[in-house]
Amino acid sequence: MTDPMAADGHHALKWLASDDDSVDRSFAAGLDSLRAQQRHLQQNLRDGFQTRTEVLEWCHAVDVVSGGQTPERWHEDLVKDRWEVACLMADATDRVSICEQAPQDDATADAFRRGLIRKVLLPAFQSATEMLRERVAEFSDEEGVKDAERIQFVAGRPRLHQRAVEQHGILRWTLRDPPRVESEVMAWAEDIIHMTEGHVRSGFIEDVLDRHGEWWHSLTKGPSVRLEWLLAGEIFPAMNATLSELVTNSNELADVAGRAKEVPPG
Repeated sequence: MTDPMAADGHHALKWLASDDDSVDRSFAAGLDSLRAQQRHLQQNLRDGFQTRTEVLEWCHAVDVVSGGQTPERWHEDLVKDRWEVACLMADATDRVSICEQAPQDDATADAFRRGLIRKVLLPAFQSATEMLRERVAEFSDEEGVKDAERIQFVAGRPRLHQRAVEQHGILRWTLRDPPRVESEVMAWAEDIIHMTEGHVRSGFIEDVLDRHGEWWHSLTKGPSVRLEWLLAGEIFPAMNATLSELVTNSNELADVAGRAKEVPPG
């Protein structure tokens, strides 16, 4: 049976790539919704992945549902370790193709995944819950929860949700079909600055447009492990910092998908 939260086949959450009319992407309340999304990502990890690309997309989804509370360098440490990436693959053949020393038995791979949940995911999820519990307002109007049917956005936070969707979209595009010519590379760099709200380092655009630099070579040559490493080392931390700032520095009322309002008489 197809998981309704990952209907397009990738292992991030459906709400990071779906349209606004989707009815199966939200839950009763902000923190309950967040918990359901966190459990979904844990199950993705336990099930294993098919490709390295899925792993990176999953990492970003973890950052989102933890409100940017994951360790700053955990993405880079993970994706640069071939043995660890191999342990995340569901199929033993895929594990060996990534790293010859990778475990072929599922028990060892499962143990590594459980360790990742224990050391990275659960502490980050707990921090996110602690930070959000006083900031998530579970209502949409003066009447409180009576007219609220389901929360539409990540933890009821429209701005956090908007940035998460934008970040996830450009990440998926970059991993599959990165920009190849100067105008596209420049537009890509500008989009990154916008989606990280300026959290990338000073001089980022100059480095990206340097035709002798790593960024230019990795982007214009197409998808590669090197490009994944650059994204994990520089873009993921900037995106994560943005998510963390949105959680800590903005108090938003939960926007909800409420029942239709009746037209007043007269």
